Amino acid sequence: MKTTETDRVGAAEKCRAVLAVWMERQKASVLCREMGVSAALFSQWQDRALSGMLEALEPRGTEGSEGPALPAQIKRLLDRKVRAQELLRLGRTALRRPMKSAIPSASSPTAS
Repeated sequence: MKTTETDRVGAAEKCRAVLAVWMERQKASVLCREMGVSAALFSQWQDRALSGMLEALEPRGTEGSEGPALPAQIKRLLDRKVRAQELLRLGRTALRRPMKSAIPSASSPTAS
């Protein structure tokens, strides 16, 4: 059976790698080269890590409280993930709503 890039690296190693880049201890390109993984795969690890953090750390009743400042790279990734989730929610909402016709019917006063 062929071993894929994903199978070679365990969860703990992925966590250490993502955190090393987020803490600015190592550049992503160098880390990918050392681990023998593609930049696209590493990007997926970061995305999954952010998704897990968002889900695990969702506020429970306390709004408006901000934690310590985040490094710029983590803030950008987090903002992008939040925007993507909001767009996904909006898309689902739009699919559930009935479409209104933009063409006036013959019985409406503006159709004459």
